[in-house]
Amino acid sequence: MQIHSGQFEYMVSQTPPGLLGQFLIISLMTLLLMNSAFPVSILYVWNVCGVFLLAYRYLHYRRFYQDQNRKDSKQAQKWVRRYIADVLLMGILWAILFVQIIQLTPQEYHYIAMAVALGLAGAAIVTMGSVFPVYFAFVFPMLAALIVAFYFKGTYIYTIASLVTLLGLVYLLYTAHKYSRNFLVIFEKSEQLKETELEALECLGKAGEYRDTDTGAHVFRVGFAAYRLALSAGFPESDAKTLMLASPLHDVGKIGISDNILLKPGKLTDEEWLVMKEHARMGAEILKSANSNIMKMAKLVAISHHEKWDGSGYPNGLSGEDIPVEGRIVAICDVFDALVSSRPYKKAWSEAEALDFLRQSAGTHFDPKLVELFVTEVPLIKEFSAKLNAEVSVASHPLLQFA
Repeated sequence: MQIHSGQFEYMVSQTPPGLLGQFLIISLMTLLLMNSAFPVSILYVWNVCGVFLLAYRYLHYRRFYQDQNRKDSKQAQKWVRRYIADVLLMGILWAILFVQIIQLTPQEYHYIAMAVALGLAGAAIVTMGSVFPVYFAFVFPMLAALIVAFYFKGTYIYTIASLVTLLGLVYLLYTAHKYSRNFLVIFEKSEQLKETELEALECLGKAGEYRDTDTGAHVFRVGFAAYRLALSAGFPESDAKTLMLASPLHDVGKIGISDNILLKPGKLTDEEWLVMKEHARMGAEILKSANSNIMKMAKLVAISHHEKWDGSGYPNGLSGEDIPVEGRIVAICDVFDALVSSRPYKKAWSEAEALDFLRQSAGTHFDPKLVELFVTEVPLIKEFSAKLNAEVSVASHPLLQFA
């Protein structure tokens, strides 16, 4: 059973609304059957078992999002096998109810059971159709039991009902199988587009950075450091990842600065420094027409990562919390990595010296709270840098393993 991790991730994301829908149907069926000749004891047991299975699925599979290996296909297949067992039990439970309805209630309830069964099977395509084996495990016991129960009633009208249900089952299985295949194709295409976008971001980020460093690794180190600091500052995972992928473009505006200024080994003159500071506006100008969330955040970072907490930064002289938090985060990460790296105009500082500088500049250059949070993330940042230097990244883009 070959399951793409994205298929299962989508299915789990749809689980809460699917469970809510089933719970509402269970409630409606209970109210309906309480007014019939259906035994209350059977109804009570069925309710308890049904609600238990729904609660178990919700509590168990929401942990999927905390699983760091959730992108791994083998891990996803293990989760799928557990999911199949759960939905199979739910399908059997519904099957038992429908058979009991046909045996113990008046005829009008039998057609209600058929309508509910086909309705559940149709609605389940949205929540479970992305992985066909899961959909099959839920739908087949339910509709197969209903078909058999109708057929053995022996009358002409029940034979017609069994055939209608059989045709519905075949159609729904065909539709779910096609949905599953189409979903996988669409997901793979979207993954390819995502990788293309990340490759473009990598090239654009390196284009600016190669102007004044020996390697483009700086932009990846800043990206990972920004990701860790954003998480530490309370960013949601998705927003932290967006910042991680956007922050390598913080100095893309350096493309527009001449080599005479950018690569000058000595101190810049006042006129040269004014030109140099324009790279923040140039970066924002380069990115201004972009529409993706990553590019929009990259523009925000490019224009704001040289602002200072006390208002003495550039290009807009913002201060304190008026500076976008994304810019404040990248400012710390960028300066730290620049300090511990060799540049044409300086030697590399030690880690201790760089951290001392950050602490001394907290409240003037940097956001004091973010500086303290950054210090706690340094061990993980160093670990990433070591992997980057050793070229042991799991993907062509060093940040793909976190995206």
